[in-house]
Amino acid sequence: MRVSYVRTFLGMLAFAAVTGGTALAGGSIAGGIYSESGNGQTATGGGVLLSTTSTLPLLPATIGLSGFAPLARGGGYAVTVDGTFSFVNNAIGIGYGIGEFGGAHASGTATAFVLHKIAPLTSVELRGYFPMGSHAATAGFLGLRFTL
Repeated sequence: MRVSYVRTFLGMLAFAAVTGGTALAGGSIAGGIYSESGNGQTATGGGVLLSTTSTLPLLPATIGLSGFAPLARGGGYAVTVDGTFSFVNNAIGIGYGIGEFGGAHASGTATAFVLHKIAPLTSVELRGYFPMGSHAATAGFLGLRFTL
């Protein structure tokens, strides 16, 4: 039984060594306009996006978890694991996870996004959500992101 604890501890140390002691880079919150179309309906309103990221050692990249909630008729949600590549005050990324828009549950939800830094800890974000499934609605988000 003690061997399993030692293996777990050594595995954690090896992971920390390989990732270079990767630390949580931080979280962010974004608010903006949301629009969805598909499944026989359209909706426009507000949206809130919460994200947390962790930097990858020796790369201008991060991996993170994002949760999106539209504040519009039809509602929905998306929770995705995102990978982001940063360069000169800009970033592009993709992600995949679960979600639904327009009242139809999808087997998976893909996202693609672009960020442009406009001030310290502030950026403009354009994000699209593409649920997998024949009756799922696609969604778009344009917002202002504040890094915490």
